[in-house]
Amino acid sequence: MTKLYLLLTILLLANTIHAQTIITGSITGKLIDSVGKQSLKDASITVLDATDSTLEVFGLSKEGGVFEINNISLGSYMVQINFQGYQPLTKKITLSKQKPTLDMGKIYLAVQSNMLTEVIVFQNNPITIKNDTVEYNAGSFKTKPNAVVEDLLKKLPGVLVDKDGNINAQGEQVQRIFVDGKRFFGNDPKMATKNLPPDIIDKIQVYDAMSDQSAFSGFDDGTRIKTINITTKKNRKKGYFGRAIAAAGDQGRYEENANFSRFKNDQKITVLAQANDINVQGFTAQDGGGSGRSRAGITTTEALGLNFTDLWAKKADFSGSYFFNNLSTNRDSRSFTEKFIPNNDTSNFTNSATSNNRTTLNHRINLNLEQKFDTMNTLIVRPDISFQNSNGTNQTIANTSKSVVYNENAINQNDLNQRTSSNGTSVSGSINGTFRHRFKKPGNTFSISLTESLNNSNNSGTNYALTHYYVPLDSVKLANQTNGNIGNSHSFNGNFSYTFPIMLNHVVELSYGYNSNTNTSDRKTYSYDSVAKSYNFLVDSLTNYFENYSSSNRVSIAYRIKTEKANFSIGNGVQYTNLKSDNPSKDSHFNRNFTNIYPTASYTYNFSRKQVLRINYSGRSNQPSIAQLQPVPNNGNQANIVTGNPNLGQEFSHNFRFLYTSVNQITFRNISGFLNAGITTNKVVNSTTQLANGYQTTTCQNQNGTFYIRGNFNYGFQVNKPKSNLNFITNGGLSRDVSLINNAINYTNNSSVGEAINWTMNLDEKLDLNLNTGYTYNLARYSIKSENNKNYYVESFSVEPTYTFNGGWVLGSTFDYTFNSGLAQGYNASLPLWNASLAKQLFSNKQGEIKFSVFDLLNQNVSVSRNTTNNYIQDVQNNVLQRFFMVTFTYNLRKFAGQQKQLDAAFKNIMGDGNGNNPGKQGGGKFRN
Repeated sequence: MTKLYLLLTILLLANTIHAQTIITGSITGKLIDSVGKQSLKDASITVLDATDSTLEVFGLSKEGGVFEINNISLGSYMVQINFQGYQPLTKKITLSKQKPTLDMGKIYLAVQSNMLTEVIVFQNNPITIKNDTVEYNAGSFKTKPNAVVEDLLKKLPGVLVDKDGNINAQGEQVQRIFVDGKRFFGNDPKMATKNLPPDIIDKIQVYDAMSDQSAFSGFDDGTRIKTINITTKKNRKKGYFGRAIAAAGDQGRYEENANFSRFKNDQKITVLAQANDINVQGFTAQDGGGSGRSRAGITTTEALGLNFTDLWAKKADFSGSYFFNNLSTNRDSRSFTEKFIPNNDTSNFTNSATSNNRTTLNHRINLNLEQKFDTMNTLIVRPDISFQNSNGTNQTIANTSKSVVYNENAINQNDLNQRTSSNGTSVSGSINGTFRHRFKKPGNTFSISLTESLNNSNNSGTNYALTHYYVPLDSVKLANQTNGNIGNSHSFNGNFSYTFPIMLNHVVELSYGYNSNTNTSDRKTYSYDSVAKSYNFLVDSLTNYFENYSSSNRVSIAYRIKTEKANFSIGNGVQYTNLKSDNPSKDSHFNRNFTNIYPTASYTYNFSRKQVLRINYSGRSNQPSIAQLQPVPNNGNQANIVTGNPNLGQEFSHNFRFLYTSVNQITFRNISGFLNAGITTNKVVNSTTQLANGYQTTTCQNQNGTFYIRGNFNYGFQVNKPKSNLNFITNGGLSRDVSLINNAINYTNNSSVGEAINWTMNLDEKLDLNLNTGYTYNLARYSIKSENNKNYYVESFSVEPTYTFNGGWVLGSTFDYTFNSGLAQGYNASLPLWNASLAKQLFSNKQGEIKFSVFDLLNQNVSVSRNTTNNYIQDVQNNVLQRFFMVTFTYNLRKFAGQQKQLDAAFKNIMGDGNGNNPGKQGGGKFRN
């Protein structure tokens, strides 16, 4: 596989070099207003292939209206010239070896008539930089038939989408997606990327969003969320669209999926539903699952959602959503674990097999109201509530032995046969309100933000564990118990901010913050009474009532200076914190006070509209969780009994963030790099005691010495022949964790380095191709037992071609190959996964499609992963979906305002068909100024 990776890299580089040696031509000219005779700067000049209207070259006019477009392959072309407010102009040209350059002379543009002004209101720039926002013209990037937003994002320079549907932009993960500036199904990005079609999209905007209060005051509080905003086309704001999918396959496999959206200017309604047993979720489940098609376990999904947005009385901006999902997952896994024994040449080795069945039902409601009373006063209210019910069963059979090397003179430690069940309900909700007031004097603002959160949970379960110990004495232990845990938490947070200028572009912020958290946990465990044949005996060691309370008050002052290119702010605060714990069951009480400083700093420098550097620093304290504090053993995992520590103190972390972006909107060259680093003092870490029988107990302590550094560098550019985007991504990281093993401090250093190549191509109107390859090299180093240092290596290759034949036939395929090295014997699997499909588009407008597909054509799908912790390394293999066949019928619904149909017909040759096939906006071309 390494040879394949090297060969591919050489081919890509050779192709790029070869593309630069091809004989090319150029065109020049000057654009002038036909009435006023003024020169026209920043008009777009688009060179299209005369045979298929695909984009060849794009550029802009400069000062004086002159333009020079270079690196045009020889041949016949259509030159389109567009400028806002002027009628578009199209000219046919030919470049040959005999005449590779063409001077088009003076070109006069006529003022646009009123009837057409609404249509020609944009320019064809594929990428535009607007302050700290990178904006992509969606029509400049083609997608395959029946695509969704996720497929469009894969084509954008500097944007990556992994197999689970997670989006990475400018080196950072996108955490939320807006539609026309409004929340779409809360903060779940996959609701938009996996359910909306790309043909309604006008622009994709990528930016770092600050909190409501920071965005208003201009003082960066360190809270940054990588955000995408999808703006819809003006001609798609009135009408309705949707898609319905029905599929059936062998082995009882099925998929049903439908979504419907109705847009009426500011009012937007979207309804969606899905059901399947093929591991497909078009959302992120609240418990952390549901991301694309999972390789681990087999999941049956049911989901239903409604999203509504509207603008009331031109001042009240409302959005709200309801979403329901029910996930049932069956997972069978086997694992091999090597657990280190300090001050000993031997290790404990555990082979285990686990069968897990879990069902999780969620309801979640997200609301958002932004009321603009006038230009000076705004109120934002965001209530959220969710309900969850879950139940599951788990069966584990395991054997643990001790030896220097696995299976060499091994000594049996124990055998375990454990069955557990769980059933739980929870209700959680929060409401955030932010009021912002701007005084008449510039720079004077006041804002207040209040947040209240509640969470109530009620969980119960059973635990049946039969353990055969071989050391220190041959014995058998049986645990037959039921347990229940009622937990409640309540938090309140308030922040007040007042800003005022001290001179031009110099502003001071005074702020006050208050925070309180109250948590209670009531856990009871009963053992089985064989005489009464019921669970009557209260187990004192596993029963406990615990209360934890913390409150803090913080006052801060910050100073900001803003120049034409730079924005710098620095601040500091003092926080007083009280942490109190009461444990009546153990007659234990804890009360401590802490005083911390809260430094912050941020610096933004705009080298130009295309290059930005951002640096942020913040210091924060973190309180231990109720599970870390409660001094009651949790024996849900018989091999690792976990007990909290009520004497824990708070952590304090220093966090640094460096981000650089450079985007050339003409050449498509994009460079982004980020570096995140942090140091945590007094961190809550695990303290593990290894027992003679091969098991362990774990509690928590505060320790210093942890840190992390993570970096990413992305370099992307356009390849001329074939028309494509190429990205080189470098990742690296180094972290050090601290733990205690038998009271000895162990430092675990984990480092990784990886390189990936992402190549997206639109070779012509018929072929769509995505290609990815890369590797990651991981190293784990331990201070206690260096002989247990481990290296492991993961290499991957993925290709996704789609070809559309004449007559509406579509051939699609995806092939993923993953190679693991350095894992335990039997886990170093090569994983080829090949999916293929053949579809026929139906009806005159191709709204329908019938498709035959096969998943895992080679029947080789497996799931292998490695977990590296402070005192053990674990390799895991899970059951997965394997080969099945399916027949799918898809129907796409589109109906928009009738006026657009007339305008589309009038300008089809100039502006395209409005469905992502715009001649002047085709993707994958080369762009020159």
